[in-house]
Amino acid sequence: MKEAEKRMINIQTIKIFSDEVFHFKMPNHENWLEQIKQIVKVEDNSIHDFNTEPNDECNVKAKRTAWDSHLRYPAVANLTKELQKIISHLIESQNYDAPKIKVLDAWINWYKKNNFAVPHAHLPGHLSIVYFLDVEKSNAQFMFHKQSSFNLIKKDDKNNSFTNFAKIINVKNGDVLMFPTSTMHSVSANLTDNLRITYASNMSVSYETERNKY
Repeated sequence: MKEAEKRMINIQTIKIFSDEVFHFKMPNHENWLEQIKQIVKVEDNSIHDFNTEPNDECNVKAKRTAWDSHLRYPAVANLTKELQKIISHLIESQNYDAPKIKVLDAWINWYKKNNFAVPHAHLPGHLSIVYFLDVEKSNAQFMFHKQSSFNLIKKDDKNNSFTNFAKIINVKNGDVLMFPTSTMHSVSANLTDNLRITYASNMSVSYETERNKY
């Protein structure tokens, strides 16, 4: 092939997949925020000598309540039920193939200064929900991470390489994100003295139909 013919080859890229994250504003946010703040106040106060934080290490390097907080706190139970209703309505209105949504766990995180969360996923399960209760006064950022064993990395005109493996989501108080539990995500360090409070839950999709005889 001649050199001129090589230069004429038109090489294009084809986008083969696109990930979707659902986002909405939580109704009655101020009410939920006040109730969750009371739980954090009790669990984070050494005077009360009471907390449900698990002893096992996890990807969230911050304070948190027990994974089954929806079974321990009426406020978390009510919040979880409300989110479950919203998600069920979305599934029905958009005709997604998810006949029954089951809550697997629900808990509260609060990030103090220098607290963060390493990149992680919430498997097992199918749907993860993060509700950003009080986040605007901290400079911590919520990020999604691309999972790939290999990618070609481009360089700019100054020969600096860059990647697009992380996507920062600029969340506000009252925002809710829903995404597949397999999606990698993290939280950067809170470098302020303000608490960053979030709620998280995982849900599964089930198909409760009678098994055929084979």
